[in-house]
Amino acid sequence: MKKLLITLLLVVSVVFFAQNLVKIADIYKLKEGETVEATGIILAPVGVLSSLTTYMQDETAGIMLYGKVLPVDLKIGDVVKVVGKTKVYYGILEIIPDKVEVIGSATPTAVELKDADFKKYLSNLVVVTGTVSSVEKYQFKVKTDKLEILVYIRKEVPFKVDTLKVGDRVSVTGIMYLYKDIYEILPRSPQDIKKF
Repeated sequence: MKKLLITLLLVVSVVFFAQNLVKIADIYKLKEGETVEATGIILAPVGVLSSLTTYMQDETAGIMLYGKVLPVDLKIGDVVKVVGKTKVYYGILEIIPDKVEVIGSATPTAVELKDADFKKYLSNLVVVTGTVSSVEKYQFKVKTDKLEILVYIRKEVPFKVDTLKVGDRVSVTGIMYLYKDIYEILPRSPQDIKKF
């Protein structure tokens, strides 16, 4: 009887574990506050785009990770397993991790922006190639034949926007972010902005 009970508990644990391991795109379909377990590739060092923050993506989507549990030495390309609760913060779904474990490494691939349906790219590493259509102090816009997107330079990223001018051809890689209902790309380093 004891052996049967242990076997039953083991089976229930395995089933429970398998149900909690989800693809990132499926996390967006769950209720806020759910505990999830997911794996993904780290897209930015912790704190580069905001304190206590990083992003990860798998082959289905990207998501923000936020909290004091995040190891400060996470690097771009670390493959992590994350367990934590979901929370929506100013329109962005995030995981507040209870546990983060580095389980490997891989090269993250940027998703090419092909249309202006920016919501589906939220928290992904994205790339856009086009023409600079406006330049301001900490930001500029990139226009293609299908879209126009704001690129915002965080203070932690040492890039001088005044090196760009309207009409320049650029390729910009960064995290798709939402701020006050405006979608923008956040480059992670000056190398994410290439001028042709």
